[in-house]
Amino acid sequence: MKNIITLALLLLSICTYSQKDSTTKDVTLNEMQKKQIIDSLAKELQEFYIRPNAISDINKKLNENYKKGIYKNITSPTEFASKLTTDLLEFSKDLHFRVMYDPEWAADQQKKGNKEIQQKIKAQELTEAKKRNFGFQQTRILEGNIGYLEFDYFEDPAIASETAAAAMHFFENTDALIIDLRKNNGGAMEMGQFISSYFYSGKELPLYKYYYYEKGRKKIEREMWLLPSVPGKRLADIDIYILTSNSTFSAAEWMSYSLQNLKRVTIVGEKTAGGAHPIDRKVLPNGFSINIPFGEVKDPITNQDFEGKGVMPDVLCKSEEAVNRSHLLALQNLSLKNKDSVGNNLDWFIPVVKNRQKPLSVDPAILKSYQGKFGKSELLYEDSKLYYRWNNIVTLLLIPLEQNLFTFDGDSDFRIKIVSEKNEITGIKRIYQDGQERLYKKD
Repeated sequence: MKNIITLALLLLSICTYSQKDSTTKDVTLNEMQKKQIIDSLAKELQEFYIRPNAISDINKKLNENYKKGIYKNITSPTEFASKLTTDLLEFSKDLHFRVMYDPEWAADQQKKGNKEIQQKIKAQELTEAKKRNFGFQQTRILEGNIGYLEFDYFEDPAIASETAAAAMHFFENTDALIIDLRKNNGGAMEMGQFISSYFYSGKELPLYKYYYYEKGRKKIEREMWLLPSVPGKRLADIDIYILTSNSTFSAAEWMSYSLQNLKRVTIVGEKTAGGAHPIDRKVLPNGFSINIPFGEVKDPITNQDFEGKGVMPDVLCKSEEAVNRSHLLALQNLSLKNKDSVGNNLDWFIPVVKNRQKPLSVDPAILKSYQGKFGKSELLYEDSKLYYRWNNIVTLLLIPLEQNLFTFDGDSDFRIKIVSEKNEITGIKRIYQDGQERLYKKD
């Protein structure tokens, strides 16, 4: 738990650093304002926090800190917000708590009944979301026709569904898909529902069941199911891999956890942070606001969540190794499924990915011994590296897959194998994906 709270504080410090300096430059807090904020915070907890048995203890400890003078020397609004967040995390062990100082946001929220203010808020949110491409960072195709999707937060599909659908459309012809959530800190669970719905066809399945509190502590219970319709082609028949890290948080954890329990995905990477509760942002006095966990989600299969525990991957490895590990796993599984298919060349890519994961190093003396001319081809040794030159026109760096087998940096049409007899280099072979070979004797 200590490591998880450290992560939460790190995320807080990043957010605090990013706040506008102009909002705090000439503002200082007095003791009356601090007490107003703490008292208002206590009321919001009483109204909305999902753990009613913990509210009294949290409020008691905050007031004890105030009476002891722990907040006395803090006059900066952002520092006070940061300290309150630290205390809430420590007292509750609930990672979603966060106190913020943003007077402009708070003022706008208090005027939410005004249509112009509402439009202004929505326009600002949309502008910021567009700048981040609604969270979608990378779409590309890896060797072996494996799709790779990276996105770093879950935006509301109400404004992001077109971008999300375009990303999924990009992968319509792939044979497997890797979804990278290692830097994803969550957001709208509806985006998890939207993306997950692409991985099924003709099924009615619940993804999440949850409840939350409205004003007056009214309890609302809901379920979130696979969507009956999504734009474009569904990816119901391909293997899905989700990458996680100890920074993967909240809604990103929920999508991973739900699909894992449905046996639809393989999770590769590190155990996630362990923040399972949905939040709502409430206005406090003097320009402050607070994220309060106001609901609880349960998985329909396990009837549990992962709060404080995290989601355990199926394949546990370091976060930085997750892309190569999942890519290799996808290739191996596809090769096994297609072992009797004509033209199955997936094994061609496996050594490349293995080498990328753990690059092979060949003794420079051995590399140097490979130099020579082989018809129109030539091997050159320069700066402890081996190069392939063809017809004095094209020169390419050779990457060792084995001591005597090389691929090219940026070209995978064929490979070069060193041929030797009685410890003497006699030629090189061009080896092609389809199994053909061409021998070139040494001049």
